[in-house]
Amino acid sequence: MPSTPSRTVSSRLVRAAAAERMALLRERAKLVRRREGVAAQLAALEEQLATVDDRLGLIDRLAPEAANVHPLPSRDSGEGLKGAAIRQAAIDVLLQGPHGAAPIHYKEWFALLEQAGKPVAGKDPLAVFLTQISRSPVVRRTTQSGVYELDVEVPERLRTRLERLHARLAACPPALGGSEERAERDRIVAEISAAERALDEAEQALADAAERRGSRAAGSF
Repeated sequence: MPSTPSRTVSSRLVRAAAAERMALLRERAKLVRRREGVAAQLAALEEQLATVDDRLGLIDRLAPEAANVHPLPSRDSGEGLKGAAIRQAAIDVLLQGPHGAAPIHYKEWFALLEQAGKPVAGKDPLAVFLTQISRSPVVRRTTQSGVYELDVEVPERLRTRLERLHARLAACPPALGGSEERAERDRIVAEISAAERALDEAEQALADAAERRGSRAAGSF
């Protein structure tokens, strides 16, 4: 019968195509995992570079003459948001829009920021954006790869942490104690400083976003 060979060839083709498709799906999954891993490594490198730049900036403020000897190379590559301005704009975009504080993938979040007319400066704006939101005290990662969410309750937790740190500092021996006591005091003071900076930024970020929402709501009447 003439139709039998045709059905046989078609069946073999479907099985071969299905097998090839399954192999490609497995390969695609591997590539996606590798891409996420590379993105995480890049974000970590950007974080380390930002930390070094912050320390260099502190030295330059304390000893401006040193900056003239070995100036910091410029990382600028065009107009756009930088540093803390990226973190603030990212939070504003979420809290002012319908998305709110719901979890969001960083690529979708980045797209919302660009759609709002707030580009990020840098040779790799997406990587810079990921680094900056990772540094924000009001942003936290979820259990889903690449997905973040706002933590609007972080200011209260930071205040509680500061109270405990100050209590620990008060319980420490005087600054003229032994080397271990001084090292412990130094660690606590450093933790207090970091927590205070985080609290200031968290309160400012959430307050600014709330103020803008209020202004927008008032303007709609």
